[in-house]
Amino acid sequence: MISRVQLRGISFQRVINAIVRRVKRIPGTLSFMYSKQGRTNSNLIKKFHNKHLGETCVLLANGPSLKLTDLSKVKKFKTFGLNRIYLFFEELGFQTDYLVCVNDLVLSQFQEEISNCKMPKFVHWRMRSLYNGSDNLFYVAKKLFGSSFSVDASKSLDSGVTVTYAALQLIYYMGFEKVLVVGMDHNFAFKGTANQTQIRKEEKDLNHFHPNYFPKGVKWQTPDLDSSDYYYKIAKGVFEKNGRVIIDCTINGKCEIFEKGKLEDYVQS
Repeated sequence: MISRVQLRGISFQRVINAIVRRVKRIPGTLSFMYSKQGRTNSNLIKKFHNKHLGETCVLLANGPSLKLTDLSKVKKFKTFGLNRIYLFFEELGFQTDYLVCVNDLVLSQFQEEISNCKMPKFVHWRMRSLYNGSDNLFYVAKKLFGSSFSVDASKSLDSGVTVTYAALQLIYYMGFEKVLVVGMDHNFAFKGTANQTQIRKEEKDLNHFHPNYFPKGVKWQTPDLDSSDYYYKIAKGVFEKNGRVIIDCTINGKCEIFEKGKLEDYVQS
C-alpha cells in the first residue's frame, strides 16, 4: 500500500464522489464550529477530556469473533461499543460504558434503537435532526482541514472509513493509556468494490457477530480494508508517540497494524 488506497482501488467516479462529499460537508462543519448548539455541544464534550487518564479500556468491535471471546472479566475496565453492539448486551450480561456510531446509514436506519441506549452516545453532527432530544447524546464532526486523527474531540473527529477509528480518537481524548481491541476481525465474507452503499440481499449477515446485524433489505456500506489500515497506522503512531498503546486481542484477527495480544493476559484478576 503506497497511500490511503491502493492504485487498483482508484477510479474517476471514486475521486468525484470524494470531492462531492467534502463540498457537502462544509455547511455542517461550519455549523458545528460556530452555531449555538455546536458550541454548547463542544463544552459538554470537554467534560470527557482526560476523564480516564492512565486507565485501560476495552473496545468491542463487531466481528464474528466477538462470539468466540471470553468477555466475562472485561467489565472491570471501561468499555466502548460500536454501532449495533447493543444486540450483544443480553448475552454479554452488561452494557458498554460508551457507544460510538458515526455512520449515516446506521444512524438513520436504527435511530430508535440507538436513541434508547442509556450510556453516553457519540453520534455524527450531521444526523442531529434525528437525535435531538435523546438523553446522554454528544455530537462529533470532522473539521475541514488539518490532521485526520483529532486529539481534541470537542473540536473535531475524523471517522475515516471505520467507526473503530472514530472510537480510538475519543479513547485518546479521554486519556486512556491502553486499549484492548476485541472483535476486529478485519476480514469480510463480502467480496466486491469497497466503500459503496448497497442493499443487503443475504438472509444472514456473516460479517458481524449477529445474523441480523445488517438484516436483509437494509442499506450498508461495503468495507474498505486498505483505507482502514491507513487510518489504523495513523492512530497507532499518535498513541505510541505519547506513550500509549493499542493492543489487538481479536481471536484470529487479520489486521496486522497493531501489537497483538491475548485478552486473558490483561483481564486476570
